[in-house]
Amino acid sequence: MLSKLIEQIAQEKRVHAQIVYTEAQGHAIELVQQHLPLRKWSAIVAIGGDGTMNEIGSTLVMGDVPMGIIPMGSGNGLARHLGIPLSTTAALNRLFSGKPLRIDSALLNDIPFFCTAGIGFDAYVGSLFSVQKQRGLLTYMRVSFDSYWNYKPQQFVLNGESLEAFSITIANAGQYGNNAWIAPQANLQDGTLDICTIQPFPKWYGAVLANKLFAKTLQSSRYTSYQRVQNTRIDTDRPALVHYDGEPLQLDTNRIDIKIRPASISIIC
Repeated sequence: MLSKLIEQIAQEKRVHAQIVYTEAQGHAIELVQQHLPLRKWSAIVAIGGDGTMNEIGSTLVMGDVPMGIIPMGSGNGLARHLGIPLSTTAALNRLFSGKPLRIDSALLNDIPFFCTAGIGFDAYVGSLFSVQKQRGLLTYMRVSFDSYWNYKPQQFVLNGESLEAFSITIANAGQYGNNAWIAPQANLQDGTLDICTIQPFPKWYGAVLANKLFAKTLQSSRYTSYQRVQNTRIDTDRPALVHYDGEPLQLDTNRIDIKIRPASISIIC
């Protein structure tokens, strides 16, 4: 079991490790808040996917205690971008061989995110994916394929400019997860966010876009455009469905404000 492996490595390294388990969405935030003041921790480690990482990171952000990551999620976007091993044993050992790296985070209407956030097709698929009994890349691809044929581009206002878009992604890290690179040029330490807008395109072109997404060549498509910002605003004609670090969220507002928080959290990598 993972807990025994953690205890074994902790004994070998002669360090104290306390394991606590989440029981529901949002519980990781409570656990970190409860345990953080109890001792001087060398790190708080997120074991799970980008959602777990988001909850723990949102509590550590703007602080001095670094976050470690043992990636065990469906996509593991931030871990992949940072080169953290996907092997559990290798990731555990990286906690001791790696060094804290100070990276940027961002806010979507005051909700922290560390990897990507956005609106449009990706948020729509994320909402459908969140209720699936099975997780993983194959399930995500099936949900995406089924949703693709009925989905229609939407109208947005991006920084005062009206446009129709298939999706708008705000990237702090370069990928969603599973090596799907939405913004390969994104830099976690440059104090900016990369906005990727995918314009409406012919249905037959979807396979081409998907190939470019995994080949890290999405920038070469004439249906994509990028801009680098420190903050941005998106307005919609109805309360927006968004995603942040893979988690879907139905907002109760038509306005989305996003801003960067430079060098706001340390990750062991």
